[in-house]
Amino acid sequence: MGVSCIILASRKLKRRLKCQLFALNISNVQACIGGIFATITVVICFLNFELIRNQFGERSAADINRWRLDHLANACKRWNNGGHTNLQPAFYLHSKNHSLVYCLVFKAGTSSWFYNFNSWAGYSEYEIMHIDNLYLARKFYPKENRLTLMQSMQHSFSFIIVRHPFERLMSAFEDRLASRKNAYYSRVAQAIYRRYHPQGQGTVSFRDFVQYILDDVRHNNGTIALDIHWCPINNLCTPCLARYDFIIKLETYQQDVAAMIEAAKLQGIVRLAQINHVRKEPVRTLAAKYFSQITRAQMDKLYSIYEMDFELFGYSAETYFQIPKALV
Repeated sequence: MGVSCIILASRKLKRRLKCQLFALNISNVQACIGGIFATITVVICFLNFELIRNQFGERSAADINRWRLDHLANACKRWNNGGHTNLQPAFYLHSKNHSLVYCLVFKAGTSSWFYNFNSWAGYSEYEIMHIDNLYLARKFYPKENRLTLMQSMQHSFSFIIVRHPFERLMSAFEDRLASRKNAYYSRVAQAIYRRYHPQGQGTVSFRDFVQYILDDVRHNNGTIALDIHWCPINNLCTPCLARYDFIIKLETYQQDVAAMIEAAKLQGIVRLAQINHVRKEPVRTLAAKYFSQITRAQMDKLYSIYEMDFELFGYSAETYFQIPKALV
């Protein structure tokens, strides 16, 4: 089908090129050129559609999940297990009653899953909505040591939810620093602003936030001190040393969760609660708004910090690099 479409488009292109032989005025030439570009655009769009469809379009959610798991395994081999030698258990929850293990990737759907885990633990709606969710969860689901967690993964259904690293970063900035809805993070935002604008009277910018991350990583010789909301997934969950049955991507959340619930036999048990607000601006708009504030040098350093997340979970930063950057 793709070949026949290209041949047909080629024939149309030839016919339109012939019009130049008969066009003696500018308007006819312009019309001819417009037709040529329209045809080329259709062909390119068709080819892109074919590539996307061939990769994922006709695959089931289960097939896509197997591809993601294979991709993670292969990337871990290429990148020496993400630079880790020990599984980090700090952000894993294990519900023994449901034989379910979940790694908390903050700013990637954790609110909904905190709701489920804490509901299963017997907490009231009021407690879940007004008390720190990690604090509640840890009271009922104590942190397991590395060996115990690895054994739990072997005998339970284990999953992780991931998100495009830079989209997660923008979400962390908006929700934790720019919104000023949390007292602790309001103080963090003020401290960041004062660090880079000691005499200023304003609010923290995304550029300030990025420089803050770069400085923290340089000062601590790594990402160990980064806040959990913008710490790389590779460090939160050490995915190369874990065993997952399912990788959910926030970009395809609804279909992924539906497939995961079926695979884990959790029908009627998991509630797909929407806890956080829905973003009003499209990701593309936010990316242009925020990533145009930083310089190319900052962009290169920022990417190097989150590079492993891009590699392990099959994300690309190309569109972010294409956004025009600040000169200074």
